[in-house]
Amino acid sequence: MARPFRLTAFEPPEAVVLDAVLRYLALDRRVAWAHRFNTGAQLVRGRTATGRETRRFIRYAFPGCSDVLGQLVSGHFLAVECKTRSGRPTREQAAFLERVARAGGLSILARSVEDVREALDAFHRPQPDTAAERPLSSSQRRSTA
Repeated sequence: MARPFRLTAFEPPEAVVLDAVLRYLALDRRVAWAHRFNTGAQLVRGRTATGRETRRFIRYAFPGCSDVLGQLVSGHFLAVECKTRSGRPTREQAAFLERVARAGGLSILARSVEDVREALDAFHRPQPDTAAERPLSSSQRRSTA
C-alpha cells in the first residue's frame, strides 16, 4: 500500500534568511552598520625563503560569534544569529547572544526579517517612567506647594 502524500511547509535555508536580514538591516535607519561575520578555521601551508615547509592554523572570528554584527545609531551593539524555523543555536551562540544582551546591546535570534523588525521596534520603544507613575510622598507634596 502506498504511503499517504503529505505536504510539508517550505522552510527557507539559513542562507536565504541571512541574506534577507542583511538587506533589511541595510535599509533600516536605526542601524548604523551591520556586516556578516564568518566563523571557522583553515590550515594554511607555505614555504620559507629557504624552502622549508610551514603550516599555520588561522581561525576566523570565534566560536559562538553571531552571523551578523553591527551597531545601532544609538551606539548600542547589535548581534543577529540567523536560523531556520527548526534550527537551534549552539550553546556558544546562545551564550554570546546572552552576553550581548546583558551588556546592554541588542541580540536577536532571527528566523525571519519580521523577527528583526520586531526586536528593533521593541528595543527602541520608550520605557515608561516609573517615577512619574508613583504617587508623591507627603514631603514631596509639601515642597511642590
